[in-house]
Amino acid sequence: MSFQDLLVPVDSFDARPVVAALVALALEEGASDLHLRPTEGRVEVLLRRDGILSARLELSPQAYARLLVGLKNMARLASYKKSIPQDGRLDVEGTEVRVATVPTHFGEKVVLRFLHPDRHRLEMDGLGFTARELERLQRMVDRPQGLVLATGPAGSGKTTTLFAALRWRFARHRALLGAELNVVTLEDPVETAVPEFTQSPILPERGMTFASGLRSILRQDPEVILVGEIRDGETASAAVQCSLSGHLVLSTLHARDSLGVIPRLLEMGTEAYLLAASLEGVISQRLVRRLCPECRRTLPPPPALARERREHDLPADAPCWEAVGCAECHGMGFSGRTAVPELLEVDDDLRQGILDRAPLRALRERASLVPLRRAALERVASGVTSWAEVQRTIP
Repeated sequence: MSFQDLLVPVDSFDARPVVAALVALALEEGASDLHLRPTEGRVEVLLRRDGILSARLELSPQAYARLLVGLKNMARLASYKKSIPQDGRLDVEGTEVRVATVPTHFGEKVVLRFLHPDRHRLEMDGLGFTARELERLQRMVDRPQGLVLATGPAGSGKTTTLFAALRWRFARHRALLGAELNVVTLEDPVETAVPEFTQSPILPERGMTFASGLRSILRQDPEVILVGEIRDGETASAAVQCSLSGHLVLSTLHARDSLGVIPRLLEMGTEAYLLAASLEGVISQRLVRRLCPECRRTLPPPPALARERREHDLPADAPCWEAVGCAECHGMGFSGRTAVPELLEVDDDLRQGILDRAPLRALRERASLVPLRRAALERVASGVTSWAEVQRTIP
């Protein structure tokens, strides 16, 4: 049965088999999101796979109108409200789907995001970090107290990395001491339940914000706290105070790179002496697509790549790989994504730079880290990803 057959507008239209067919198509191709985007005279069905959005099908506006009503009802949204954004959830044959609608010039656009239950169950050795990077990350999250931040653009895997690190810390605590570790999280929203942790959703309309939640969960006697995101000065101040009072606090923050979190927090009103005393480490990361191992091939390194390798003290003539495309990767040349991290451990020299409110250039000279770009170039040489992919994703 084709999608057009399913979408014939009839009086007793049932959206459930159509939604199930669309979700099945997306999951079969390994998509993380499905977009229903209305344009002039048609509605496009797009899939986001490994971070790349591509059109797959087209629907008629009449068929989409009926599908939209049914989809909203399934997600427990108000089908008659067309001029405001709405968010809901539904379950499609065991797959939990987050539904978000937004009004546009040509009608309501819908995005379905698939919430994979294993997202927050990823182990640290599955992140794609090298042995050296894993060792640095483990040192950061094994501290008894302090503030550890993850930064990067939306969708760069920050939260997944933090949860993997938390699971490692939890297992290590249990193995060494034979005792439980009290881990409390504040999330917006709680997408995936982790049985070992106490997870609380943010509900701003009821007064439950990241800042107020932090003050409340201190009475739950936590040892490790994860805050979904530091968005404002109030949350930043609460996170710093929690870390200084004997807790390990992990959170995310939007900044250009690892060192960029320092001026960002200072701009939010965090006192330099408090930040210097609390900040233990920063993880800045991007996601790059993995080359398909079945069809990747080598080629001579382009002059720009050779030149940049020399700048980073890497072998200029190391291998370079490119995407080809085959049946295994649906002709994309890539299969899955992996993290490329920049890990900053805060030492005494850098703390003094924070206290002195040194400019970013001076902080960079004091910092001991492997730049994000160099970490990416190492993955090009090992055949994990391509030079073109690095150019696309990492500044």
